[in-house]
Amino acid sequence: MRKLYFTLAIAIASLTSFGQQIQRCGSHIMNDAALMNHPELQVAQEELEAFTEQYSPDAAERSVLKVIPIVFHIIHNYGSENISREQVEDAVRIINEDFQQLNTDQNEVIPEFQGIIGNAQVEFRLARKDPNGNCTDGITRTVSTLTYNGNDNVKDLISWPRNKYLNVWIVDDVILESGDRVGGYAYRPGNAPSATYDGIIVTHTQLGGIGTSNGGNFASRTLPHEIGHWFNLNHTWGPSNNPGLTTNCNQDDGVTDTPNTIGVADQSCNLAQVTCGSLDNVQNIMDYANCAIMFSTGQCTRMNAALNATAGQRNNLWSSANLIATGVNTTAPVCAPLADFSSSTNVVCTNTNLTFTDESYNAAVDATWTWSWSFPGATPATSSAQNPVIQYNEPGVYPVTLTVSNSTGSNARTKNSFITVRPLNPTISSPFVESFEDAAFPNISSDPFNNWSVVGTSTAFERTTLASVTGSASIRYNNNAIATGSRTELISPIINMSGTSSPANITFKLAYARKSTSTNDRMEIYVSNNCGRTWSLRYAKTGTALSTLASGQTISGTFVPTADQWRTETVSVSALAGQDNGMVKFVVSDSAGNSIFLEDINILNQPVGLEDISLDDYMTQVYPNPGDGDATISVGLLRQGNVTISVTDLTGKLIGSMSKENLGAGDYTFNLSDVSGRNLSAGAYLIRIDSGNYSKTRKWICN
Repeated sequence: MRKLYFTLAIAIASLTSFGQQIQRCGSHIMNDAALMNHPELQVAQEELEAFTEQYSPDAAERSVLKVIPIVFHIIHNYGSENISREQVEDAVRIINEDFQQLNTDQNEVIPEFQGIIGNAQVEFRLARKDPNGNCTDGITRTVSTLTYNGNDNVKDLISWPRNKYLNVWIVDDVILESGDRVGGYAYRPGNAPSATYDGIIVTHTQLGGIGTSNGGNFASRTLPHEIGHWFNLNHTWGPSNNPGLTTNCNQDDGVTDTPNTIGVADQSCNLAQVTCGSLDNVQNIMDYANCAIMFSTGQCTRMNAALNATAGQRNNLWSSANLIATGVNTTAPVCAPLADFSSSTNVVCTNTNLTFTDESYNAAVDATWTWSWSFPGATPATSSAQNPVIQYNEPGVYPVTLTVSNSTGSNARTKNSFITVRPLNPTISSPFVESFEDAAFPNISSDPFNNWSVVGTSTAFERTTLASVTGSASIRYNNNAIATGSRTELISPIINMSGTSSPANITFKLAYARKSTSTNDRMEIYVSNNCGRTWSLRYAKTGTALSTLASGQTISGTFVPTADQWRTETVSVSALAGQDNGMVKFVVSDSAGNSIFLEDINILNQPVGLEDISLDDYMTQVYPNPGDGDATISVGLLRQGNVTISVTDLTGKLIGSMSKENLGAGDYTFNLSDVSGRNLSAGAYLIRIDSGNYSKTRKWICN
């Protein structure tokens, strides 16, 4: 009986400790795309380069400390990406040390480069006034599922004027529209497609050195690296995102004291590396080595040229007037908090403990803070605890209010219809079939607790008569109406499955076509046997694997499936068999592709007979295929066990392998490069996964 499932995908929302992979920079990808799509930006770039060539500061100008107001916009969905203020402050500490030559590890720079360690004379201070003059601690928090697929899309949610602040957006994952997954990127001065997009975006796992950061040199130096780009620095090998190529010796980074190099491609640290006829400065923050600890004097001069030029309005940031406007020239005030909160789940059954977590921000928690909660219909109905635990005894839909106060002021927030309490022992029993013929869908019953629900954009899933398999209607995830990067859930009513025995399955009809080879829409199916308190992933398909068209076929226009473009999917869900409070959740992560159609969902359909019949079909995929050097491996274990993954070429020559022992049941992710030891070059490979009696080999093509 197979008990392992896995998938390779380019974007996974959560990472485990052994699977966390440091991601490269995407700045040159984004800057090249901006110049291609907006050729008028080239003029500003050329003017900046001309100014930089002529810029020659005297000793007095070099000694001037330039203060830059900075704001961190944390885009989150109440997960680990909603990082602490302490982690933000640690990131600010690191950039201030690096840009003022105060980092204690600079003594580790090898003697050959000790003489060119530079001091940019730049200090970053968290903003103390927002654009409207209100008190701020320099950290904003915005709730959005775009955090799982962050790029310029999150900047439309919040952006402060670039002539007053350096904007830094923090997300769970940075995935470019090209499909590249990166650790962060920045626009060079004058290169941003719009002023609201100017700034830096990084993943929370590569910010600072504490909290959710992966830790280590490369992660903690990601923000200094991206600020270097924001200050008009190239990578040390030149204006590209491709280190390790011998042709990089023919490129230059525009800085005279950094030796030509091909760059470090594998995040190693060979201090004796010579690639272009001279010793490489691998310890430079603008390379990809894992020992980045310095900027050069020439790089600091180039950065200061950018701060004195008009491109991207960098020259206004450190003006006396702007320091007053942003409040950074005064002692940091104590701001009144802004109330926010989350709960362990938004859907719960009666008589079940529910934990609420204070997520308030805009000030550090101190002894003057107080919390006042209101829980209509709950026991208790009020609480003064910071993170209370309550119960609801009666089914219903309930609001929650939190008022939070400190010595400066108070703020209240009410979330209406925040908690849905469903009755135990549901009246719907399996097998349960949904064919979407009811025009009122998702309201399929006069009893609100027997209806489907949508979490995310409420209009994302819609009943449609454009296409169907049986009857006249189906359900459509309307991709065209949803922001790219959105994550939307369609959740079934609670179903009494106590009369069903194992094996059991979900079957449904699916129709989907990619818009292009770069669109990677993803659909996942989760199940819960405890009324939604916890969920288990049972299905995941992305891009080509999700598509129901012939391999490689795309449809750039509006997709409406024909009769031969539907596919029946079967998902093993034996964990639900015999349970009286089962639920099923369909989750779609948007990647600007076509709509996804679903039809004839049959929950706990038993005739198939093999418990894991569909695991080979949908959980053993290599994606993207073809790919570009690396992918992300997601391994799921249904029980404790060992996992070995190996990569060979077509001759059987072993390239690399990875073994993990005594892994507990759950989902794990890590990169293919962890298995192979490097990014793979163009060619064909075989990837084998072994766990107990389970073994599967797939062919994978690398461009």
